[in-house]
Amino acid sequence: MDTSILNELGLTNTEIKVYLALLKLGQSSAPNISREANVERAVTYHILEKLVRKGIVSYINKENKRFFSASEPNKLGDLLKEKEEALNVLIPDLNSLRQTSSPDLKVEVFSGKEGLKTVLNDFISEKKDYYIIGYTGRSPETLGFWFEHWNKRRIKNKVKRYILLREGDKESPALHAHLTYLKVLSDKSLERSTNSIVIYGSNKVVLFLPLKEFACIRITNKEVHKSYKEYFDLLWKESKPLK
Repeated sequence: MDTSILNELGLTNTEIKVYLALLKLGQSSAPNISREANVERAVTYHILEKLVRKGIVSYINKENKRFFSASEPNKLGDLLKEKEEALNVLIPDLNSLRQTSSPDLKVEVFSGKEGLKTVLNDFISEKKDYYIIGYTGRSPETLGFWFEHWNKRRIKNKVKRYILLREGDKESPALHAHLTYLKVLSDKSLERSTNSIVIYGSNKVVLFLPLKEFACIRITNKEVHKSYKEYFDLLWKESKPLK
């Protein structure tokens, strides 16, 4: 069975496996669904919750146990209708932005691991030093080996990074990589912040958002870049070297 169309409806491969298993089993418990779908039990619970929120799986409680049922496949068509309706509502706003935006200002949102990879790769592709205010350490934690490989590429391309750390950021092993220059923020008002700002290239600023899943906003504009770089330079001058 070709299930690729289900991906286009917004279902992941794991969600598809769980949904198909539930169609075969009928009303069933999560452990049984886990075995049928060949998906880890903890993951199965998480996927079932997501499918319930999407409206294509329901459940009932019997004898302190939860039993799940797949909605009729016709319900999948509603997912497509919802996407189309949401897009139709958004189109006028998008057209309005397109007409009024300044050509030298660009704002983009990136999320998830692939979004993070895109942004990190752009740091290297600019082939210029970049500057960080507040280091969260989430990149190496989120991307693991991929980040290690990326850091080697950064060093090979001789891209330096200058990082203004908060007091609690000093223990991250990723900070001890080559071509990394560190200072500790002396501005105590910034200690309470949990986000990170990266200034790079000739006109780009990335604002990393303090969310559970990775997300950031990238602003491409020379004036914004200049303003944040001047702010970084001021903080760098006033901050103390890492001991």
